Amino acid sequence: MLKNKVVVITGAGGGLGRALATAFVKEGAIVIGLGRSTKTLEETKALISSKLFSFYQADISDYESLEKSVATIVGEHQRIDYLFNNAAVYPKVNFLDESAGDFSAALNINVSGVANCCKAILPIMIKNQFGRVYNLGSWADLGPIANSAVYSASKGAMHGLTKAIAADIAHYNVDVQVHEWIPGQLKTQMSDYTGIDPALSASWAVGIAKLDNGKKNCIFDRDQEWLPPKSIKERIKSKLLFWKS
Repeated sequence: MLKNKVVVITGAGGGLGRALATAFVKEGAIVIGLGRSTKTLEETKALISSKLFSFYQADISDYESLEKSVATIVGEHQRIDYLFNNAAVYPKVNFLDESAGDFSAALNINVSGVANCCKAILPIMIKNQFGRVYNLGSWADLGPIANSAVYSASKGAMHGLTKAIAADIAHYNVDVQVHEWIPGQLKTQMSDYTGIDPALSASWAVGIAKLDNGKKNCIFDRDQEWLPPKSIKERIKSKLLFWKS
């Protein structure tokens, strides 16, 4: 079901982005990688070695730059079916040692960059009456560690941003969904190469992309939908309804 679908992946120059591009190409999808470094995107292209993968150099924190790349993609393929907002930075620095400019720059990539991609691509999906957006999130905001202030803050913002965008497009009578996907701690440079193999995580993304649960917005944790824990009142109500039926 992913064959010939047009998939845009940000941060495709390495780590999970590269693994996602590889996994979706294997499914027969037309994959377009976006990234700031032409060199690393060229490396991804060489590793995948398929005409199904192409790339554009774009800074997602610069809306005008991004918009031009998106316009070129649409001009070539007429549509974008899937968007994985994967690009992010993780400056491992103490909050008081980090300059205000660096803090803002990181937020501009991790939060505004995601918003920019959604702003540029969602209208295309709505026009074509189909689309899936997956904003990559994290539970880092729930238990921040030292030297992670801007990353934790940005991932906390991702929960609300994703839900809000989904709510704002809910009135369109089209099959467009906006989700958050939390792949877990990955064995990449961002996590000092400890954690889950990005290839395994990318296989989960493929499975999620094939899933159609009919929901316009939800959180996927690794390879399955995450449901918030029920309150005591909700659990009692569920049991009462169960016995009543």
